[in-house]
Amino acid sequence: MHTAIPIFFAFVPLLFAERLISDSYTKYTGLKVWFALFLGLLVWNLATTWWVQKASVAGGLFANIANPILMTIPLMLMRKVRLKFGKLAGYLAFVVFWMSFEKIHLTWELTWPWLTVGNVFAAQYSWVQWYEITGVFGGTLWVLLINIWVFHAIAEYKQPLISATKKKQLIFHALGILIIIALPILISLQMYRNYQDKGKPVQFTVLQPNYDPYTEKFTIPYRVQMEEMLRTSLQHVNSETDFLIWPETAIQTDVWLDKLSWQKPVRDVSKAIDSFPNLVCLIGINGYEKYPSADKATATARHLEYASPVTGKPDTIYFDVYNTALALNSEGPIGYYHKSKLVPGVERMPYPEYMKLLNYFTINLGGIEGSLGIQKDRTVFFNKDSVGIAPVICYESIFGEYVGDYINKGANIICIITNDGWWGDTDGYKQHCMYASLRAIESRRAIARSANTGVSCFIDQRGDISQAQPWNVQSAISASLPANSAFTFYTRHGDYLARFALWLSGGMLVILLIQRLLNKFSKRV
Repeated sequence: MHTAIPIFFAFVPLLFAERLISDSYTKYTGLKVWFALFLGLLVWNLATTWWVQKASVAGGLFANIANPILMTIPLMLMRKVRLKFGKLAGYLAFVVFWMSFEKIHLTWELTWPWLTVGNVFAAQYSWVQWYEITGVFGGTLWVLLINIWVFHAIAEYKQPLISATKKKQLIFHALGILIIIALPILISLQMYRNYQDKGKPVQFTVLQPNYDPYTEKFTIPYRVQMEEMLRTSLQHVNSETDFLIWPETAIQTDVWLDKLSWQKPVRDVSKAIDSFPNLVCLIGINGYEKYPSADKATATARHLEYASPVTGKPDTIYFDVYNTALALNSEGPIGYYHKSKLVPGVERMPYPEYMKLLNYFTINLGGIEGSLGIQKDRTVFFNKDSVGIAPVICYESIFGEYVGDYINKGANIICIITNDGWWGDTDGYKQHCMYASLRAIESRRAIARSANTGVSCFIDQRGDISQAQPWNVQSAISASLPANSAFTFYTRHGDYLARFALWLSGGMLVILLIQRLLNKFSKRV
């Protein structure tokens, strides 16, 4: 059973460890504090994301060691502020430095926002319907404030209660903590009960092919896979169906984008849906883009040497490989979008324009190896009725503000295509699916989710999941989803809470630097 209750006091042991060690030691105190914090954060990471090692033991170990190291940074900065300016300043520093860390972890190229604190309510999404206003950073702020209050109450009143005044103060703290926990939940539950899905109905069919990426996806011939996926899909498609959704990298054959209309997978799918002229298919492919010369190539471009068929002399072709979502209908391609939030170490090494040699260390999950290309802007696909769908590919569904960019470009419905089979039958694919409920609430958009295997499903604008397909089952499901065109406060303004925290963090760091310089100057004088 997934429950968010422990998060309301999960940071309290870390805060006590920092305070007690700082007060008890005079030698190597900072190092001892850091090590205690690291151990606590390591346990958190291993307990929640242990399943990463299913794809790569080395990659899993790196992620679950590097991430808690990074998590110690905001806590150690909090300690510096507390020691310099007192406990109230320390409490503020804890909030703004932690939220700043989470925001940076969403934006840099070593991004791993899986454990963003606000994500913890993915299973209890009815508690956070107000994410349509705040996004997940509202949840992070809520949790941190409660942890501070719990810690403060215990720290101040851990001695035997010998006076009536202390008893009253403790009762006040207990009631205050209960209210600050209960009130947002009650408001959210009321929002949940009263919310009605908005928008005209649109018909979707979602495919779950169920090919094991380790033993089947790269060994079963293309023809067999294509025929089976088409057969399963067309059993559920009719003249009323508007969109057919296939998962990430559903087609493993290389698809060259400069000759898209002539590629066999495109021709096969377009021919199969010829009797459904209003149907739009969204399909995950491996997209290849060729560059005319080396100076036009990107930092992630590869090169292939070959003998020119014209001159017979050696020549070189430069090209990028993408994790691509392709939209097409019976007439052929409509457009494509390249996944741009890539999994670090698997799909992309950080900052390839500066550290190109690291491309050789990307983890090979069978298929394409090396850093993939990305695109700058989001792309929305529209059908003949001007209904826009957001082609969100796998890992991208963890990024609330990023998904909001699709909404601001006109997406009425979110389509998540993913291949969670790399993580096996673990908590990983279940967590990934639950996070989608938060994206539905933030944007008030229904979601069609197509996974290679578990969990393909539909999610309404309140975050309710329906027709969830189990692990290791081949299936196709259909549903009517409302195409909402209204914007939430969050989709309009994104992670504004985190940006404010970044400004405050910057101010605190400047003050710390000035204080340090003044201390050095006073010692010299």
